[in-house]
Amino acid sequence: MRYDIRNYLRGRMLSVVGLSLLLTLVAGGMLGSGAGRHSTGASAQELGKLNRFIQSSNAKDDAMKVFRQGRDQIEDENWSGAEATFNTFITGYPKHKDVDAALYWMAFALKKQGKYAEANRQLERLGREHPRSNWIDDARAMRVEIAGQTGNQGIVEKELDDNDLEIKAIALQSLFQSNPERAAAYVTDLFKPGSKADRRLKENAIALLGQHRGPRTTPILMELARNQTDPKARKEAIFWLGQSGDESAFNLLKEIATQSTDTEVAKAAIFALTQHSSPRAYELLVELARSAPSTELRLDAIFWIGQRRNEAAVDDLMKIYRADQNVEIKKQILFALSQHRSQRAVEEVIKIYDAETNREIRDQAIFALQQTNSQRAQAKILDIARSEPDIEVRKQAIFWLGQRSGEQTIETLSQMYDTEKNNSVKEQLIFAFGQSRQKSALRKLMQIAKSDASTDMRKTAIFWLGQSRDPEAVKFIEEILK
Repeated sequence: MRYDIRNYLRGRMLSVVGLSLLLTLVAGGMLGSGAGRHSTGASAQELGKLNRFIQSSNAKDDAMKVFRQGRDQIEDENWSGAEATFNTFITGYPKHKDVDAALYWMAFALKKQGKYAEANRQLERLGREHPRSNWIDDARAMRVEIAGQTGNQGIVEKELDDNDLEIKAIALQSLFQSNPERAAAYVTDLFKPGSKADRRLKENAIALLGQHRGPRTTPILMELARNQTDPKARKEAIFWLGQSGDESAFNLLKEIATQSTDTEVAKAAIFALTQHSSPRAYELLVELARSAPSTELRLDAIFWIGQRRNEAAVDDLMKIYRADQNVEIKKQILFALSQHRSQRAVEEVIKIYDAETNREIRDQAIFALQQTNSQRAQAKILDIARSEPDIEVRKQAIFWLGQRSGEQTIETLSQMYDTEKNNSVKEQLIFAFGQSRQKSALRKLMQIAKSDASTDMRKTAIFWLGQSRDPEAVKFIEEILK
C-alpha cells in the first residue's frame, strides 16, 4: 500500500482546527443562503422534495404532464416559465387532487423572481382552500421566509412562539433581515439564565448573529464568547467573532486564548484571530506562538502563522525557532515553513537541517522540504540521500523521495543502488522503487529480482513487484512461478 501523505496532512488539519469548529462552519453554510436573498437556484433538498412528490403520484393523466413540465422548468431555473405552467395547472384542473402542490410550487417560482407579495397570496390561498394539505407546513415556512419582503411582521412574531423548531429558526432569520434590533433582543433573551430554548435554536441564533454584522450583534457575540457555559455555543460565538472583522474583539480573543481552561475553546480563539488580516491580529498571533500558556496552543498559533504567505511570517517563525529549545516547537516551525512554500522558507529549512544535530528535527526538516515541492528542496533531499553520514537520516530522505518521485529521481536512486554497500539503505531504496509509479522503478525492481547478488534483496524486490498491479510486474511474477 502506498503511504498517503494526504492522510498525514488531514490529521494535522483536524487536530489544529478541531472537528467541532468544522461543524460550526458547516452550520453557518446551511444558514448562509438567507431568507429572501433571491438565491439563484433551487437547492438539492427542494428539488428532491419536488421529485419525490411526482414519483409518489404515479399518475399518467394530462394534468400530471403539465405538472412535470413545471418541475422541469424549476430544475432549469426557468422561474417565469414555471410560474406560468403551474398557473395553467391550477386554472385548467381546479378540482385536481394536486392543486395544493401546484399552488406551493407556483409560489416558489414567484419567490425566486422576487414577486414576494404574489407568492404570499398564493400561499394564503393554499392555507385557506386546502387546510389539510401536506404542503401546509412548507407554505408556513415560505410565508415566514418572505415576511420581511411582504411586511408581514405579525406572522414572524407568531411563529417565533411556535413549537416547530424549523419554522422558528426561519422566523428568526426573517426577523434578522427585517428588524435586526428586535432580532438581537430576541437572541439575548434566548441566552438568559434559566432559558429553556432548544440548543439547536441557540446555535442557529449565534450563526445568524455572526452573519448579520453590526454594532448591535458584535457585543452580544462577545458576551457569549466570554461567559457562555455551553462549550459548543461558546466556540461558535468565538468563530463568528473571527468572521466579524471587528477589531474590538481582539483583546477578548487573546484573553480567551491565554486564560481559558478548555483547550478547544482557546484554539477556537486563536483560529478566530487568523480570520482577520489586520496587523494587530497578526501581532497577537505571533505573541501567542511565542508565549501561549501551553505547548499545544503554541503549536496551533505557529501552524496558522505558516498559512500567512508574507515574508514577515518567515522572519517571525525563525525568531521563535532560534529562541526556543522545545523540540516539538521546532518541528512545528519546520512544518509551518513548509506550508509557506516560498523560496525563502525553503532556504531557511535547509539552513536548519545543515545546522541541527537532533535526529527528530532533521527528519522533520526533510519532510518539510518534501512538502515544498520545489526543485531546490528536491535537490537537497537527493543530496542527503546520497551523502549524509547518518544512515537513518539517509533512509528518511530516500523514503520521502519515494513518495513523490519523477523519472530523473528514480534514475538517480537506481544509480545509488548500484553503488551502495549498506544493505539497510538498499532495502530502503527498494521500498522507494516499490512506492514509485514510474515504469523505470518497476524495471529496476525486476532487474534486482533477477540478478542481485543478495538473495535477501531479490526476495524484497519480488515482494514489492507482487504489490504492483502493472501488467509487466504480473507477467514477471508468473514467469518466476513457472
